[in-house]
Amino acid sequence: MYSKKIDGDNIAKAHSLNLRISVKNAKVVCKSVRGMYLKKAKKFLEDVLKEKRSINGKYYSKTTKEVLNIIKSAEKNAEFKNLDTDNMYILHIAALDGTHMYRRRRKYRFGTKIKSAHLEVILKEKTKKLEEKKIEKKMKEKIDKEEKRQEKEIKEQTEEGKRAEETEKLKQEKEIKEQTEEGKRAEETEKLKVENKEQIKKEN
Repeated sequence: MYSKKIDGDNIAKAHSLNLRISVKNAKVVCKSVRGMYLKKAKKFLEDVLKEKRSINGKYYSKTTKEVLNIIKSAEKNAEFKNLDTDNMYILHIAALDGTHMYRRRRKYRFGTKIKSAHLEVILKEKTKKLEEKKIEKKMKEKIDKEEKRQEKEIKEQTEEGKRAEETEKLKQEKEIKEQTEEGKRAEETEKLKVENKEQIKKEN
């Protein structure tokens, strides 16, 4: 029996009863991985056990180990159901009070209270619909990027065309100017020839 009723074909569950751990500590550890992707949660808890990372400055070694074990158990159930474990996250994980137990003493007296807790975890596979939305978003971004690239190329080609037109125009103006000046020089040369001929006639 789970404290939260969640069912479905994309769901995998696991629970453990009367574990010899503190409920208070278990709630802290459970909270630290709730909502995480399965692989990320496992890696995080493994790092805590190796004391590479901490939870609020503490390691909660015994509790962390039990939480990791129950998550792995839920993962095996997911694999049995042929779910994609790479695409699963921790939908629900909780620590509940376990059965009240006491250490045995002589003469039927109750001894010290033993801490115990129940753990439960529910994994959920991300729906294809959500994945399709992500793919559509990526495709849209790709199309927008391509459109911007094409617009940039068109703009550059347009500017290059304008520069080519201006260069051609300047070239033509220069040629016209040179032809005009050459024509003037030719006229002056011809005029001088005529004047020279007239001068020679007068002298004769």
